[in-house]
Amino acid sequence: MHALRGIDLALPHGSFTAVMGPSGSGKSTFPQCAAGPDRPTAGSVTLGGTEITGMLPAGTAEVLGLLRHAVDALGATVVRVTHDPVAASYADRVLFLADGSVADRLTRAPAHEIADRMTRLTARTPAGLAVVR
Repeated sequence: MHALRGIDLALPHGSFTAVMGPSGSGKSTFPQCAAGPDRPTAGSVTLGGTEITGMLPAGTAEVLGLLRHAVDALGATVVRVTHDPVAASYADRVLFLADGSVADRLTRAPAHEIADRMTRLTARTPAGLAVVR
């Protein structure tokens, strides 16, 4: 079974692309390969002419620097899902989601502040509600 098969695609600069499909169709694998952290079994991935195929791990300074450059120099919009406070510290803003809603946000925060906020967010009360202070 293949998560992805035979994809040959160029995403135009400044475009907005939605990826849809049923469960198991490769929706999550596709952006992981397209963004560089996962390696396709064949072919390559380039971003602005730079080869990014399989740049592992996803939080490496090279990948994060490339994403930061895409925002600063190319005017790209980047949204990255991460559990890593260091990776999140490269972002202009960090949104914290809980129970399907934005529970908190930080702007230009260092990794230790992001980690502290995440720790407080994940602290649960007996009723299962997130505690955010």
